[in-house]
Amino acid sequence: MVGMERAKVVLVTQVGQGFGRAVAIAYGQAGYDVVCADRDVDLAARTAAEIEELGGQAIPIQADPTAALDVQAAFAKVWEIFGSLSGVVHVASFESATPFHHLAEGELVELFDETVRSSVLVLRSAQRAAPGSWVVLVAPAPHPERPHLAAVGGALARLAAAFPAPLALSDEADLLDAFAEPVRGLRVNVVVPSRPASDPRHDAQLVHLVRLLGGQAGGGVHGAEIAVALPPPPQVIEALLPEVQAALDDSVRQDDNDSDDDLEDSPVGNGEPDLDPLLDEGLDDANLTAAETALRQLVGDDAGDETAPDPGRRIGRA
Repeated sequence: MVGMERAKVVLVTQVGQGFGRAVAIAYGQAGYDVVCADRDVDLAARTAAEIEELGGQAIPIQADPTAALDVQAAFAKVWEIFGSLSGVVHVASFESATPFHHLAEGELVELFDETVRSSVLVLRSAQRAAPGSWVVLVAPAPHPERPHLAAVGGALARLAAAFPAPLALSDEADLLDAFAEPVRGLRVNVVVPSRPASDPRHDAQLVHLVRLLGGQAGGGVHGAEIAVALPPPPQVIEALLPEVQAALDDSVRQDDNDSDDDLEDSPVGNGEPDLDPLLDEGLDDANLTAAETALRQLVGDDAGDETAPDPGRRIGRA
């Protein structure tokens, strides 16, 4: 297997929309070859096309994450095309809008299939196809009226903590032993968003955390459940052009959006609104210094503590 530092191939599931799409686009912009997997191949192709338009490299794959044969075929396709795989982002954030007291048995089965079952299948295939690599699971967002979401989120966290960590190859003897052993561990972590997916701009903090856990900065983190607080999703009017916003909102004057003062104050000089700082700084590894420092503080690097975090612990908010 190509070393994790050199391999630039990542498999992302559920890329048709939401967190999967945002993560896939970010990896494409960062120079990775992105394998876009979704049960709807048209949606996968659309996301892959977006990545290509932004200058990245991507291929779409039809794969139902709850079907063992589909998952195995997806990993086999990755190796057939690229011959390596650096990591996997599996979006298991299935949204169940049904309150707990109205939850039907069929809905409960579907919830576990889309989250826990799919994660087991992805981890099993990743362990066979790319031992020693990393996997990030994106869990469902918690909700006070839907404790069943907390149940599957807890199952994903326990699954990640119970998974064997990758073996460190320190010398030739270890290398020979690793080749003799057909199954090695994976570095598995779980990300828990504070809300369901919105759009790449407002979900950028989750994307950054996923990138960090898959990079060198997250090398000491394994079996952790990390909560990430996301900003509120945009209101419908926020997604409209400024001219349309002004027409719909009596409190905003048309000439306010076109004034010379606004043009002078704009950092880009063309009257466009400020970009989200997380997106403005870029998403490649070289530009994640601040977030990387924060993650190192979590794992104790800044304090000189080389001890890895306890498996399965929940690390505050990112």
